Amino acid sequence: MTPIKISLAIVILVILAVFASSLYIVNEGESALVLRLGKIVSEGSQKMPALQKPGLHFKIPFIDQVRIFDMRMQELATPADAPLTVVTKEQTYLLVEYFAKWRINNLTKFFTSTGGSVNWAETLLEQRINDIVRAEYGRRTSNQAISFDRQNMMAAIREQANHIGQDQGISVIDVRIQQITLPKDVMDSVFKRMAAERTQFAEAKRAEGSEKSEEIRALADQKVTVIKAQALMKGATIRAKGDQQAAQIYANAYKVDPNFYAFYRSLEAYQKSFKSKNDLLILNPEGQFFKYFHGTEGSHDTTKAH
Repeated sequence: MTPIKISLAIVILVILAVFASSLYIVNEGESALVLRLGKIVSEGSQKMPALQKPGLHFKIPFIDQVRIFDMRMQELATPADAPLTVVTKEQTYLLVEYFAKWRINNLTKFFTSTGGSVNWAETLLEQRINDIVRAEYGRRTSNQAISFDRQNMMAAIREQANHIGQDQGISVIDVRIQQITLPKDVMDSVFKRMAAERTQFAEAKRAEGSEKSEEIRALADQKVTVIKAQALMKGATIRAKGDQQAAQIYANAYKVDPNFYAFYRSLEAYQKSFKSKNDLLILNPEGQFFKYFHGTEGSHDTTKAH
């Protein structure tokens, strides 16, 4: 290759490189500022900053510098491991986690106030929102901040947060509280108090149950005593009637044949007295108990019985 061709090729490559460096693309949802020697390029008769919309654009190579910014909604959230500590009106410490939705609404002001640093803008915004949240919680008690006046408090936080972002070219769309907790030492004491209250409540319920159990047992014992007494009285009445009927039967039988009745009763006495072979009685044979063992009287009585 001749030197002329080489030089021509180099010139073409340089031209292509310069042309490529003069092109830049702004994607959808982004805007760009063109800086010329460190200053924002203006356009028009009013010298307004030139904001580049999505598309293909040109710049002066090696002189212009392009800064592209995301104009979509962005989120700022407190770190989960470092929640915001606030103090309520009654001096109660709470740990608050929140998130904020924000976007750039004035790119020129955003660039001049923050140098175009999103991290620096979020740091400033977080500090201001923290101050607002602490102030609003400090005006309310825990119950008001958590339940009764929560809606009004959130509206006040959003309004103030939107105002503080205006000088940075930022619009705060929304601020929401994600979680409210107690510090660990306070939470431990709360749990202990709750456990003590539950234990006290359980003991009271157990005492109440024991009292009712004693009442039920006393009523049951009373009913058992009454039922037993009624049963004994009824049994005694039945036995008395039975004894009366038996006595009447015995009396009627005695009236029919006294000798046979006396003989039958003696046989029952003999049967009960001589149940076992080992039974031993020491009696006078001439006594009344053995009168039916004597042949004469026994046969005489038996004849009469028949």
